[in-house]
Amino acid sequence: EKQVFQLRAHMYQARSLFAADSSGLSDPFARVFFITQSQCTEVLNETLCPTWDQLLVFDNVELYGEAHEMRDDPPIIVIEIYDQDTVGKADFMGRTFAKPVVKMSDEQYCPPRFPPQLEYYQIYRGNSTAGDLLAAFELLQIGPGGKSDLPPIDGPTDIDRGPILPVPMGIRPVLSKYRVEV
Repeated sequence: EKQVFQLRAHMYQARSLFAADSSGLSDPFARVFFITQSQCTEVLNETLCPTWDQLLVFDNVELYGEAHEMRDDPPIIVIEIYDQDTVGKADFMGRTFAKPVVKMSDEQYCPPRFPPQLEYYQIYRGNSTAGDLLAAFELLQIGPGGKSDLPPIDGPTDIDRGPILPVPMGIRPVLSKYRVEV
């Protein structure tokens, strides 16, 4: 059976990436691959701990199989981290894999499974570790009512960032401001 889904990749941040530039820093971005589609986060300059705070939406993802199989064993998401260079192509920094939380069209979008929680995924470069990715992934089935039945993408809108969607409030971590006096 053909099932149609929407994948939402909540790419929050990475930490402990290795320095790919001579400056001792990197210009990292993440590329998310799912089935036949891929999308990239924005490039953040000169950091080893980028906070992308970005939602990537993959529309009309077609998967074939039984509905219960999709829910219990969804396809793997591949996330690769690259260093953007001003000249030449981007340098590979590492890769990780994730499984999305699946919501079928007949299920409710409510706790404890939804909204998904951010998780750390270990990034590997060959056999060695190359940092961590803090992200969440959800695969939402598009039912007979179409996309109007999907949970709305609500969250802060940032006019300065243009079409880039931030991670929604229910998923992003609650941060506190501190002042450190030395």
